[in-house]
Amino acid sequence: MNKVLFAEDHSIVIRGMKILFEREFSSYQLEVVQNRTDMMNALKTKHYELAIIDLYLDDGDTLHLISTLLKLYPQLTVLIFSGNPEELYAQKLYAEGVKGYLSKQTNDEEIVSALKQLLEGKRYMSENFKKFLLAKKNTPETSIDKLTQREMEVLNLMVQGKRSSEICKELNLQASTMATYKVKLFNKLQVTNIIELSMALELYKGAL
Repeated sequence: MNKVLFAEDHSIVIRGMKILFEREFSSYQLEVVQNRTDMMNALKTKHYELAIIDLYLDDGDTLHLISTLLKLYPQLTVLIFSGNPEELYAQKLYAEGVKGYLSKQTNDEEIVSALKQLLEGKRYMSENFKKFLLAKKNTPETSIDKLTQREMEVLNLMVQGKRSSEICKELNLQASTMATYKVKLFNKLQVTNIIELSMALELYKGAL
């Protein structure tokens, strides 16, 4: 039986995906891992038609594993399934070789459609993200567009209200490194506090 790997650490999301596969993809075996270590071990020992990966797992973020993972397993189809906004992450992940990006707020119908396309060897891109790319193409590059992927991660977590200690744990950063990222973000976006940082991000989204 063909296998699909699901890297996810929230039980309700796991349960929902299992139900969806039993109903719509019964010819595929869904195997679940909840941390990065188990994910990499599973990929070493088994062949998967598709890997569905959350950007954050029990033992930290997977974002910086994606490019390595795709170099190690170039034939693997990867779908990112995340609660994090597409406009902050998807474009760079597509450039690295990811075949699809789905928000966890997506309805079942779209999830099924995306999975069918990916399992047929096609690429999937949501209509919202297509509109985002079109709008971005017609607007001047902003300071946020120039941020690195890691800076985007830190920015996203900061505007979610997470403390520096929480971000360090989630992204496996030293406190000094986190402080450096914070200074860089404030300087690059010309803001002085978290409120202004949040406003800059909202203005960026609203302009697209």
